[in-house]
Amino acid sequence: MKTIINKLFIYSLLLLTFFLSAACSDWNEPKPVDLNINSAKKQNPELWARYMQVLHTYKQSKHYLAYAHFNNSPEKPVNEGSYLRSLPDSLDIVTLGNSSKISDYDREDIQLLQEKSIRVLYFVDYAAHAATFTDVMALGTWLDKAITVATELELDGFAFTGIPFYSGTDTELAAHKEKSRLIVSKLSAAVGQNKLLILEGNPAFVADTDLDKLNYIVLNTADLTNVTDLKLQVAGILANGLLPKDKLLLAARTGGQIINEASMKQNAVILMTDRVVSLGPLGGLSIYDIGKDYYSPIMNYELTRSAIQLMNPSK
Repeated sequence: MKTIINKLFIYSLLLLTFFLSAACSDWNEPKPVDLNINSAKKQNPELWARYMQVLHTYKQSKHYLAYAHFNNSPEKPVNEGSYLRSLPDSLDIVTLGNSSKISDYDREDIQLLQEKSIRVLYFVDYAAHAATFTDVMALGTWLDKAITVATELELDGFAFTGIPFYSGTDTELAAHKEKSRLIVSKLSAAVGQNKLLILEGNPAFVADTDLDKLNYIVLNTADLTNVTDLKLQVAGILANGLLPKDKLLLAARTGGQIINEASMKQNAVILMTDRVVSLGPLGGLSIYDIGKDYYSPIMNYELTRSAIQLMNPSK
């Protein structure tokens, strides 16, 4: 009898273990869940429309510009800060650092930014690729491809880079000038009316006769480490009288530091924000590496919003 009872007890334990295992397996197995998350626009279309109108009115008003260079489509997005949709609404211009790699997320976010009256630009990084263009035909083909993509995405213009050429043979100098003129000629023709053409870098790259085709110039101040160098650079550019102050934007890199007049290290974005007014007043501020963090207690998002508010306190 004991043997039968023992066997029944063992069988019961086995059955119980089986059912518990099956149940636990069901509990622990991840299952897709349909979540209906409504955006702010869908939750209250009327309030959203009013907010869009406020943004549009602000962007159309006279104010110091806020420009961001954003590295879109990262190979390994780490958080929400990797996406265009997370940028501050009060930005005026965003240049896509990886314009040749546009993801499906980027396509959606570009439309969202434009709805918020943020101008989104295609980035033509000629400085990084100049050595690969041995002749103007190759450069022209490259530019045509960029223009095609920007047109398909309905972007709001172009930002481009270039390195001035100060020494070399007459032939080399002529070739350099020809490439510079080609870049400005093709891109300015492509932007047409109501779009932007911006140089990121030294204005000496562009011929004096082409400077009026540029809407703004983002000066290459992002990696300066001393405020004295900043003052000398801005003073030198303004001294030639070819560029109006309101065409110039100072550049700062998030996480950077600059030694100020008191020989103290200061946050680069904060220092540059102040110098936009004191060294000009200039046209505004450009921020690089804006998408590098999101959950940090001192977020680039908040830093950018503070910079915009400091430049435009009454807006």
